[in-house]
Amino acid sequence: MFSDLTQDLSYAVRSLRRAPAFTAVALVTLALGIGANAAIFSVINAVMLRPLAYRDADRLVFLWSTSHGQPTALVPQRLIDFRERLTTLDGLAGIAHLSVNLTGGAEPERVAGSSVSSNFFDVLGARPIVGDVFHANHADPDAVVLSHGLWTRRFGSDRGIAGRTIAINGRSRRVTGVMPVDFAWPAITARGSSNAQPPELWIPGASHDIPRTPSDDPNQNLSADRRVGFLRAVGRLKAGATLAQAQAEIDALALRLAAEHPREDEGLGAYVQPIREQLFGALRRPLLILMGAVACVLAIACANAAGLLLGRATARRREIAVRLALGANRRRIVRQLLTESMVLALGGAAAGLLVAWWARSTLVAIAPANVPRLGDAGIDGSVLAFTLGVTIVTGIAFGIVPAWHVSTGALTSDLNDGYTRGSSGPRGARARDVLVAVQIAVALVLLVGAGLLLRSFTTLTRVDVGIDTRNLLTFDLVLSGPRAAAPPARIAFYNDTLDAIRALPGVRNAGAAVTLPIGGDEYGLQYTVEGQPVPSPAEQPSAGFQIVTPSYFTTMGIPLLNGRDFQSSDTSDAQPVAIVSESLARREWPGENPIGKRVRVGRDESNPWMTIVGLVGDVRHQGPAAAPRPELYQPFTQNPFSWMAFVVRAPGDPRSLVPPIRAAIARLDATQPISRASTMEEHVERSLARPHFMSTLIGAFGSLALLLAIVGIYGVIAYSVAQRTREIAIRSALGARRSDVLRLVLFKALWLSAVGIVAGLAASAALTGVLAGQLFGVTPTDPVTYAVVVALLIAVALAAGAIPAARAMRIEAAIALK
Repeated sequence: MFSDLTQDLSYAVRSLRRAPAFTAVALVTLALGIGANAAIFSVINAVMLRPLAYRDADRLVFLWSTSHGQPTALVPQRLIDFRERLTTLDGLAGIAHLSVNLTGGAEPERVAGSSVSSNFFDVLGARPIVGDVFHANHADPDAVVLSHGLWTRRFGSDRGIAGRTIAINGRSRRVTGVMPVDFAWPAITARGSSNAQPPELWIPGASHDIPRTPSDDPNQNLSADRRVGFLRAVGRLKAGATLAQAQAEIDALALRLAAEHPREDEGLGAYVQPIREQLFGALRRPLLILMGAVACVLAIACANAAGLLLGRATARRREIAVRLALGANRRRIVRQLLTESMVLALGGAAAGLLVAWWARSTLVAIAPANVPRLGDAGIDGSVLAFTLGVTIVTGIAFGIVPAWHVSTGALTSDLNDGYTRGSSGPRGARARDVLVAVQIAVALVLLVGAGLLLRSFTTLTRVDVGIDTRNLLTFDLVLSGPRAAAPPARIAFYNDTLDAIRALPGVRNAGAAVTLPIGGDEYGLQYTVEGQPVPSPAEQPSAGFQIVTPSYFTTMGIPLLNGRDFQSSDTSDAQPVAIVSESLARREWPGENPIGKRVRVGRDESNPWMTIVGLVGDVRHQGPAAAPRPELYQPFTQNPFSWMAFVVRAPGDPRSLVPPIRAAIARLDATQPISRASTMEEHVERSLARPHFMSTLIGAFGSLALLLAIVGIYGVIAYSVAQRTREIAIRSALGARRSDVLRLVLFKALWLSAVGIVAGLAASAALTGVLAGQLFGVTPTDPVTYAVVVALLIAVALAAGAIPAARAMRIEAAIALK
């Protein structure tokens, strides 16, 4: 048996070496198909399949509040209630994302971090590689734990760093430990991973073990707060407890809390979500769509290789018939032919791994920045095992049809001298025709998907987001130390900063807001309208909440439709004022002028009424794909935060302003670094990174599928012309014109494309469910996309058949019949 296998392998290699052109085309085709599959699988394996760096990760869950059925962040007191009263969870840790200034040693650096409950690392079951972490009820309030990346980049991987003090926001903190390189904790929102930078350090919470807000004030006591939700929570299911049991207990507790705190908690629910679903749930469908796309490419590659093998095997029918006549059994013949296909598949897989290595680097480079663990994608053991499995299936898939076709031929006719050498007969022709029709059908499915995603992305890029993104620079500035200690100090420094920026050459205007629209944190609040009945807590309206400086709207290009902008005189001693968006005014005062109306934040009657002084245009704060939501703006002089996002308008390229702005702020205070400097166009593009990634990749795979389909159509038509040379010569001798010959050849190309298109249209119906959640402004059954793809495939079929048709028209009847 082993000697037979060795003989088959040796014969297969020699046979393929004698046909270098055939072997090269087959290897390239298979390498593209197998390599694309290996590259996408390497991403799926790294992002979704690899074990998480937490102990018993399958028992970890996220806990969220819900309002009107939508997940929201937890308020501090609600976190305490859940932590103390839930019995199905073995620990519940709160998390608040913040951004801090890291000073001392090198230049000041803005670093993303998290304030967490002291039991955070205990809940995750994570251990450091240097020093120790803080533990439940045993946390130094001045402790800090570093990520592996920050430890390597900023501190040169110093293993003696434990116990050393570093300055964070002007405050000394003691480094207790460093986490391992695979401890990746992304910035999480209730809707999944955000565009924010993942934390690079962790500090313990403040009073009652509640994580701090971005102000990082050690004296914060938020334990009684049931209004401001900013916390994420991660917990661990107790041994034996199920997710369903935990959800049932949480539902019951949410009802009790609503009864105990009707003013704040009425209408609020809660739910738990497994950690994998929280981290990767939003990525599952896009990645599976990509995997389906490369599977289609592989299917076309297999059909192409099968067609090549079928033509080659047909040319060897007499050879195989002789072997059968000399006593070889059909099973041995099939095994020999399958061995050749497996040798080709293995060769294609070897080349495909090189394609996968290159494609993986490209995928990581163009992918959205917020995909967790994407940088870990590589060609490891799992990818090699997957590639081997794909290779075996591929080798059998494209080898079985030619092997079956040749081995089941009629021995007498194959040995008959009258059976033209290389002739394939009707069965061989039908088999190749079917393979080409399959290629066209699969290519149509891929091209329709690519067309829909491309149209969706193009529509997104044309959406008016409500701001003028041209020549607009953005950057973040978060105060630390004395500058952040008191509201007057914050106001004074930010006013000085704006004055210094406006005085720079090339600056037209400047402003700031607590968060930028599109991709920033989505602050929202409930409000009460004066003169209207007070609704129940569950029905109270809410709006986006933005805190901005005077001239922010002018700088951003947000039109002021009525009233006035904020002014420097709108201080804490003056009347509280607000500006509302069109959507909010339309909802609360349809057909009326909102100027002079009054609103109040929340339901607390002690909160002051804010008089509306201006009406501005809508802004798509949640991104181009989301409809504008009602917005309520407040002047920063009446509610100053310690962090602001600045916007600077320039007449030309705004990037040139970064160095002078950095220098101007350093002159005011060198310990206050700016971070995340970019243009507003780049900021908006980041929100479109995922649809751009999907449309680019599916478009590339669709183009590859189209190229392979062209090769398949050309091969079949060229082979058909070669086989029908005598027939065409006889037709010409009997008076057929060249146009008749052209029509004869092109008709076959059109017929094959028509069959494939009909089959592809039927298969494309599945796109309705698969792509429904990935499209914007276009339906999965968009007739324009389908019409363009069908026209493209018909044109491709005609073009692929044109060269063989031209060759057929040049056939000389006398020479061909000789």
